[in-house]
Amino acid sequence: MEIYVATVLAKKGHEDEVAKFYCEQEDELNSAKGFRGRKILRARTGAMRAAVSKVIPAEEMAKHPAEEPPGTHFIIIEKWDSSDDKTAYSRAQDAGRSKDLIPHLLPEHSHEYYEDISPV
Repeated sequence: MEIYVATVLAKKGHEDEVAKFYCEQEDELNSAKGFRGRKILRARTGAMRAAVSKVIPAEEMAKHPAEEPPGTHFIIIEKWDSSDDKTAYSRAQDAGRSKDLIPHLLPEHSHEYYEDISPV
């Protein structure tokens, strides 16, 4: 099995459009040869800092000022029988669909196959 991970960064105010784009693919993906499942994760921007600030004194927090994130991170984790199945699915997609997504994204992104090294 292959694990494919993509990360994208939605522009501020465009999070719902990015979420919709990925969620609307579900039926098509479920019928794709070799597709085994997917998770779509959206960052809860600022949640970690808020949680940490409850237990770390303000003076210490001031030593580590937070940078305003440029957007909201999304992580898409897909499982496929093979990288060939994933590639065939991606190549068969209408190129016009991506043009609907690109205006909502910042340029930072990544995509790669990963191996699960979690202890059993």
